Amino acid sequence: MLTELKKLVTFLLLLIQLTVYSQNAPSIERENWTGSATVQRIPAKYNKESAVILLDKRRIEYIDDAQELAAYRTLHRRIHIIDDNGIEQFNKIYLPVNSNNDIVDIKARTILPNGKVITVDSKNIRDLKEDDQLYKIFAMEALEKGCDVEFYYTYRIDGSFFGREIIQTGFPVLEAEVAILSPERLIFETKGYNQVNAAIDTMFNTKRMILLKQEDIPGAEKEKYAVYNAHLKRIEYKLSYNVSRSKTERLFTWNELAKRAYSIYGTYSDKDIKRVNELIKKNDWQKITANEQSIVVAVENYLKKNIGTSEYSNDKSAEDIEMIIKKKISSHRGIMRLYGAIFRQLNLEHEFVLCGSREDYAVDKNFENWNNCDNLLIYFPALKKYIAPTRLEMRYPLIQTEWIGTNGVFCKGTTIGNFTTAIADIRPIVGEDCNWSSNNIDAKINLNFSLDSLMVHTRQSYTGYSAVFYRASFNFAPDEQQQVLIKEMAKFGTKSEKVLHSKVENKEMEQVAANKPFVLDLVVNASELVDRAGNKILVKIGEIIGQQSEMYQEKPRQFDIDVNYPHTLNRHIEFTIPDGYKVKNLEDINISKQVQDNNMVTMGFTSSYKLDGKLLKISIREEYCQLEYPLAQYEAFKKIINAAADFNKIILVLEPQ
Repeated sequence: MLTELKKLVTFLLLLIQLTVYSQNAPSIERENWTGSATVQRIPAKYNKESAVILLDKRRIEYIDDAQELAAYRTLHRRIHIIDDNGIEQFNKIYLPVNSNNDIVDIKARTILPNGKVITVDSKNIRDLKEDDQLYKIFAMEALEKGCDVEFYYTYRIDGSFFGREIIQTGFPVLEAEVAILSPERLIFETKGYNQVNAAIDTMFNTKRMILLKQEDIPGAEKEKYAVYNAHLKRIEYKLSYNVSRSKTERLFTWNELAKRAYSIYGTYSDKDIKRVNELIKKNDWQKITANEQSIVVAVENYLKKNIGTSEYSNDKSAEDIEMIIKKKISSHRGIMRLYGAIFRQLNLEHEFVLCGSREDYAVDKNFENWNNCDNLLIYFPALKKYIAPTRLEMRYPLIQTEWIGTNGVFCKGTTIGNFTTAIADIRPIVGEDCNWSSNNIDAKINLNFSLDSLMVHTRQSYTGYSAVFYRASFNFAPDEQQQVLIKEMAKFGTKSEKVLHSKVENKEMEQVAANKPFVLDLVVNASELVDRAGNKILVKIGEIIGQQSEMYQEKPRQFDIDVNYPHTLNRHIEFTIPDGYKVKNLEDINISKQVQDNNMVTMGFTSSYKLDGKLLKISIREEYCQLEYPLAQYEAFKKIINAAADFNKIILVLEPQ
């Protein structure tokens, strides 16, 4: 896939390649097996693991090849297998490549505990293509507990001058090594993340080499309420200088990226402007005088309703404003250009923003890895809000949840004489507060005449990010899928599919800006929530809030807490106690778990009740006012999550008076 940023670097790559010295181009380094062909012992502390990676070695090598600068990547791993799960994980090896023509070398072998070595025959290495990615796949023969698996391969990669190597996996790594080799004129820089050792800059024969070594890397398991990839130990690299051109001119800076982005998204021909003015007049956007927000909302809703957008379009017309308006099909680049042109003609101050992801890799102000900012936003300084032009399901002011809490490259327009360009301003992307996104339930429940079923009238209402999935489903999914979703939402709080009435309110995408709640109004007959125990009636009142997550973790927590987006959950339940009965265990309802900072609740779960005659009123508030919480607060966070799960298990015991 050719991303926007790969297109952006084309010009600079050409400048670098103009100074290639192709005569007597050096060959690449070749890989060899490690050590002797005998099983390696592992420290006893790893005996309970399924497998241990003894060696994880990477090499990225740039060489002068004819009239271009070529890049080759080598991956070399040796793994010790401990149990059946380890065998299952490594009995087949999948190696991603660009094409068969790019492969320099592939070798693999199994070393058995008895000393026998089984080498994989090249004839048994097959091709597999999934999601446009080609893999070389082969089986490791005769794996058994206590054996070693070893393989390496070298292949040509796209000539990008940015990259990352992730050196932590789900298995412990005893020794990791990353080397970046390049012609002497090219100076790469690296940065390690998540407590990675500093790399050494040295020379290897006639080549520059950056070498990183790390030992005893623990295995990283996926955890609830935590991002995974972003926490893994990794090294990122970028080309910073080409000394054959200049020893002081830094390459691929954030300012250079901002200029390139602005030249693509913020410059238009006279023909572009003419077509955009016609579109503005057709929709009377120039007549909207209420406020800037009204203009943004009108433009975004129109474009997302009328123009299809695809990241993978290779059609040049999908970048041309005139053809986009005419054909109503656009690429990501094209739709950004159209938004930009419209806002410029409406005199609406805006900035193009490039960002990464909190779940994966984010922009680092101090290290210019352009590969970490593939996501596109438009920011409105007067409103201090964003739109995500390439995301159909999002509407002002909501953007992808994983983009908030990260840095963005804000392309701030500036004029020098008659020339307009942009400079980079690196700053955090701030999302909405916890009160913007809510998941609420208002339920009125009572037992039927025969006291064996609950009649539940519930209003599930969702605002902000909590409403995104439901709004998208009820706008873009076929009717039959919407009906299935209604049944699932009914089961969430009742465990019953006996829906007597359902009504959806405020599903329109235009309701997002005003944050009107998406509402599902339901009446459900739920016999599943009532049991008998002799002369007692058991009412599963806790089920009304739906099934809740529980957190029990045997191993120590590794990562900070991430709740996806700040949000609140409010539940109000009214239960009519039948005549002749009383509730035995009302005090079970009272739960309170909170964390405060400067007398402000940052996260918590509280539930309480009031008894008004035969009417039992239960109030519940669960809140997560921050996007992330430090690892030090994990135990408190776990108690709050489990408090919600405890409430879900509450069963009211009704006994005769």
